[in-house]
Amino acid sequence: MSYNTKNYTEQGGEKTVIGGVLEIKEGASVTGLPKSENQAASTASTVAGVKDDLNALIIKLKDAGVMKPDTFSGISVKLCNTASGSALETNHSTVTAVTYEDGVFTLTADTEAMVSFESANPQQGSHKWVGILITTGLSDIKAAQYNSYPLTEADVTEAAAVGGTAGDIVMWLKCEEIEITPKEFTLSAPRYADGYFTVILVSPEAE
Repeated sequence: MSYNTKNYTEQGGEKTVIGGVLEIKEGASVTGLPKSENQAASTASTVAGVKDDLNALIIKLKDAGVMKPDTFSGISVKLCNTASGSALETNHSTVTAVTYEDGVFTLTADTEAMVSFESANPQQGSHKWVGILITTGLSDIKAAQYNSYPLTEADVTEAAAVGGTAGDIVMWLKCEEIEITPKEFTLSAPRYADGYFTVILVSPEAE
């Protein structure tokens, strides 16, 4: 008769699998488990203050991995507002659709009809630029990081200038490059699991 052990160690001791019961005897201890930052006892005298203290505790628990984190939800995307007659408006006119689903932003556009122009940032050079606004679901994008870089008030101002809100990110796309190599990026924020996203470009004929 064969017997399958539910608790065992493998990979030369690198991994222990518990498929049965792990019993911790009285007086024993376990180290290395996630531990959240300390939350001081609330001294709030209003309901609003208690809510703020509770939310602060929840964020600490999620960031420590003690509680399941939130996920980026309610994400949507649209083209940025453009100045009439601009090269950017010309490029946007070739875009027939911009959608989001399951971590993928899809831009449907005719890159052959686009024009190349210099970015406001000279280091970015001349490309077939298109601007999109990504709504993150956050109330303030300054709480987030894009590819590990903290977002700032300048990013909020940039979004507002092209029709966005404080929870939106402006993304400038080099369409002739993305058509060949999709753009990948990450978003992170307190209490949220890291979000991994991809931007792809397809031609109208490919649909």
